[in-house]
Amino acid sequence: MKYTLKEKKVLPKSEVLLELEIPPEEVAKHRSHVLEHLKKDTELPGFRKGFVPEKIIRERIGEMALWEEASTDALGEALAEIFKLEKLDVIGRPRVEAVKLAPDNPAEFKVTLSLYPELSLPEYQKIAKTENAKKPESAEITDKEIDTVITEITKQHTSATGRRHAGADSGLAETDAKDFSITDETVKALGSFETVADFRAKVKEGLLSHKEEKNREKRRATLLDKLTEKSAGDIPDVLVESELSRMESEMRAQIERMGASFDDYLKEIKKDAVTLRKEWGKDAERRARLQLMLFQIARAEKLTVPEAEIEAEVKHILEHYKNANSENARSYVETLMTNQRVLEFLENLK
Repeated sequence: MKYTLKEKKVLPKSEVLLELEIPPEEVAKHRSHVLEHLKKDTELPGFRKGFVPEKIIRERIGEMALWEEASTDALGEALAEIFKLEKLDVIGRPRVEAVKLAPDNPAEFKVTLSLYPELSLPEYQKIAKTENAKKPESAEITDKEIDTVITEITKQHTSATGRRHAGADSGLAETDAKDFSITDETVKALGSFETVADFRAKVKEGLLSHKEEKNREKRRATLLDKLTEKSAGDIPDVLVESELSRMESEMRAQIERMGASFDDYLKEIKKDAVTLRKEWGKDAERRARLQLMLFQIARAEKLTVPEAEIEAEVKHILEHYKNANSENARSYVETLMTNQRVLEFLENLK
């Protein structure tokens, strides 16, 4: 295809501005293609679908509108060639400004592209080894913590017992509530426990597992914060906007799961969605930077997820969410599982 790339200008935040011109004969070719498609799909009184005369179609649409659509069509083909020749890794939709559009004249455009950025990664292996060498926080469980949990379990059991008996005998419910205590006999009602010691050991085991997981999450967050802070490179606005949309969707879903309305929540906090997105700006930029960094580490270390594992998880999601888009589900699963591979790789460096 004929076109002239008049200028290619590198902009901040991993963007590029292209100025190009498409000769009128190229636009005319696409005009013919556009007319062919319109002719196939147009149906008017007195004419069968696909048999409306071209002259009538042109009169209904107008020559200017037809030329604009043909120019846009030609631009799409030209950009596809430019992306390939210039090896441009484009993300999101290009922003297009028509500089000159007139029938039988060259079509001139300014096109702003967001490119997939290449961050300057820190010495992630060295940083990870340093963080991993630090002594982990103690996960020791005290008797006081065990007692607190048992007290809460006792209260919940008492409350449940009271509700069960209230309909038949409110006096019995009150007696049950006062008399219930943890003994070798009563713990059997709480699960497969033989003695109080057995019950306390199980509570301790659960608390220990929870505290160890919390400590691991804290160490992971500290490591990722250090890596993100030391990475360099601009993040395109399109990626930040994508994160902001994801954050809003997550909040909407969380509020709706609690049986509330997102709009009512905004009224309660006296803010609108635009204000929230502005407040989330820095966090969204950090999230976008973190995801880019994890992607680059995965590529540098050749960390991949077996196809069978991805397919199995996608199948699981689609079984539970019938209306989910399979392509989006796959992208989500692949990203999530790849991120996990990277985190495991970093946490295992010694």
